[in-house]
Amino acid sequence: MNTTTLVIIGVVVVAVILILALVLGRNRGGLGKPKLRDLTPEARDRYGAQWDRVEARFVDDPEGAVREADSILMGLLREREHPMQEDRLPNRMRKARRLAMGQDGRGGTEGMRQAMLEYRGVMEEYGRPADAAERERDDRREIAS
Repeated sequence: MNTTTLVIIGVVVVAVILILALVLGRNRGGLGKPKLRDLTPEARDRYGAQWDRVEARFVDDPEGAVREADSILMGLLREREHPMQEDRLPNRMRKARRLAMGQDGRGGTEGMRQAMLEYRGVMEEYGRPADAAERERDDRREIAS
């Protein structure tokens, strides 16, 4: 083998590696946080009202409130065109489901209470417009200063 052949083989190998890196990077990037559709102000108000009702219901019917919270949030995520596969749901949503079913070792009312806290986090993150989330972060920075 002469030097020219080795250079050509080296260039081909580098090109193949770059192409694979681009393809794999593009596929991996699709698993990040999805681009979601904004909610209309009416939808935000509707989900906010539903959420207020379900939180108030928790004291009298924790199990029913947890089921309803899951249903409300699934509807919200669906409306925002979030991927609905279980493994693509927000981490807090999956954690809330585990807590509600007692799979995180808490079980009972305490597990459901913890699940509601996780569900609330999902509601706060996905049920508000992006600019409201940014304003809240700015407010927290001002308070911390």
